[in-house]
Amino acid sequence: MTKTTKFAITTTWILFSRAYDAYCTNLLTPDLSKEANPLVTVIGVSSWTTLLIILSVLTIYVIYAYFISVFRPINLFPNDKGYSFGNFVAYVYLGYKDSWTSTLYKFPKDLKRANNYFGHLLTKGLVYAGVVSTIMWLLINYSNYYKTIHSATLVYSILIGGCFIIGYIWNKNLYRQYLIDTNEQQ
Repeated sequence: MTKTTKFAITTTWILFSRAYDAYCTNLLTPDLSKEANPLVTVIGVSSWTTLLIILSVLTIYVIYAYFISVFRPINLFPNDKGYSFGNFVAYVYLGYKDSWTSTLYKFPKDLKRANNYFGHLLTKGLVYAGVVSTIMWLLINYSNYYKTIHSATLVYSILIGGCFIIGYIWNKNLYRQYLIDTNEQQ
């Protein structure tokens, strides 16, 4: 599959699944009183217009970063050998050797690196979130049993757990490639 085709399919899925989620949510809770999105429940967004603007801006950024990572990629790997997995994860994100825990509170100083990194990782997260939300809405709309077990805790546990697993697998695959590229077998 060409880069252009993959980009088009991925972008289409993200836009479709985000639109379907918003449409179904609006049908269920036109006043947002049953919405579980943290923008509503934690931050206090109470208007569909404000919510859709925020989500649209975030989605557009992810698609832009994905475009950058696909069509203007940079090498995120360190040139030096001998990085541990944790140091490698930090380097891919920050551009310098550090502890993996630094990825929890630091931000890349290089915008190109940030866009490439987020273009890869956030896109995977949005694709996954689209799958989860689409399945969730299909089950809500067509399964009586699912309605009895559905909860924000269940959905967010699946989303957060899945995104952590996706991020770990992505980083682990990059690390394997780094070891191959630097002739260090694991």
